[in-house]
Amino acid sequence: MDTLFATLNALHSLNDRLKNAIDDDLHKFREFVALKALRNLTHHSEEVHSNVRVVPAPGLSDLMFLCIVRRDQVEHAIANTGERWRDVTQLACETVFHWYGQAVNINPCIFNVMVHVYEMLENVELMSDDEASDVFRQIYLSETEDGRSHFVDGKVSGRAGDIDRVLSAMVENLPKP
Repeated sequence: MDTLFATLNALHSLNDRLKNAIDDDLHKFREFVALKALRNLTHHSEEVHSNVRVVPAPGLSDLMFLCIVRRDQVEHAIANTGERWRDVTQLACETVFHWYGQAVNINPCIFNVMVHVYEMLENVELMSDDEASDVFRQIYLSETEDGRSHFVDGKVSGRAGDIDRVLSAMVENLPKP
């Protein structure tokens, strides 16, 4: 099973459970709204092929990995959103995804929505006590003590032509829908 698909479905399922458990949900976060559009496209109409790779030499980022999806698939996800939510979804996607020609990096969005989820669950005391949650908690507390942001920018910087060339080559290797 595709890791991206599993992550998107897990977020969707968590959101449903939050609505029932605490009468709150993740729609208040632009990152969730954008990822939900991709999840719905994947779930209801086509597979979103993802390609996760280490950031190549021509670009630097505060994340080691990119999660690249095809621009046309993100645009299709926006277009397939119900008319009532389309403008909000388009703005969310334009704001939280990083667009490089035909490539869209969604990894910073995935990272940041996980921070929102952590904060929400901590606030209502629903965070798990397992090892993975404890590691996340310790990093979060360390960032707080050091005055660092918990969120990432995730933009790839460097020579624009090099970044576009490398990311365009990644997209060319992705299966077409």
